[in-house]
Amino acid sequence: MPRHEPKPWETLSRTTVLQDRWMTLHAEACRLGNGVVLDPYYVIEERDWVHVYARGADGRLLTVTQYRHPGGLFCTELPGGVVDAGEAPLAAARRELREETGFSAAHWVEVGRLWANPARQTNRVHIFLAEGLDDGGAQALDEAEEIVHQFETEEEVKAKMASGAFGQALHVASFYLVQEHLRTRPGP
Repeated sequence: MPRHEPKPWETLSRTTVLQDRWMTLHAEACRLGNGVVLDPYYVIEERDWVHVYARGADGRLLTVTQYRHPGGLFCTELPGGVVDAGEAPLAAARRELREETGFSAAHWVEVGRLWANPARQTNRVHIFLAEGLDDGGAQALDEAEEIVHQFETEEEVKAKMASGAFGQALHVASFYLVQEHLRTRPGP
C-alpha cells in the first residue's frame, strides 16, 4: 500500500468568535490533505510569551509563585509573560523580569523558542537566560497579578516539579532547555 504524505490544511472559511485583550478565537472550516473537512476547527490567536531563567551569582534560580485560576492552584514558575505588540522578545523578557521580581540582569542569551501548542494556538514562548542580576527593587505588577518571588536551588525546583508545584509544562520545558544550554556552553 503506498504511503500517504501529509499535506498542509486549507482554510476554507474563518469566523472570529471572540476578540479581546487576551486572545482572539477563530472558528475555521479546514480541508485536510486527505480531503476531510473539519468544521468548526478552533484556532486561538495569542501574542508570543517569554520565560526568564534568571540566575543569581550563587547559581540559585529566581522563581515566581502565583495563583492560576483555571487550574485552581498556586504555581511556581519562571518569571515571564506576554510580548506586547511591537515589542521585541528580549525587551519583553527584560520588562517582565523587572515587573514581576524587581530585578534586572546584565547578561542575556536567548536559549530557544517553543510553540505553546501548535495544534490550537498561534504563539511561541521565547526562553532567555539572564545572569548578572542587580540587587533588585520594587515589583511593578499588573492589576491581574499577585506574585511573590524567591531564589531556589535547581534541586529545590526539581523537587517542586516532582510534587507538581512547578508543574506548567512549558515552564518545565524552558527550565530543561536552559539546563542543557548551561551544560553545553563553552567555559569562561
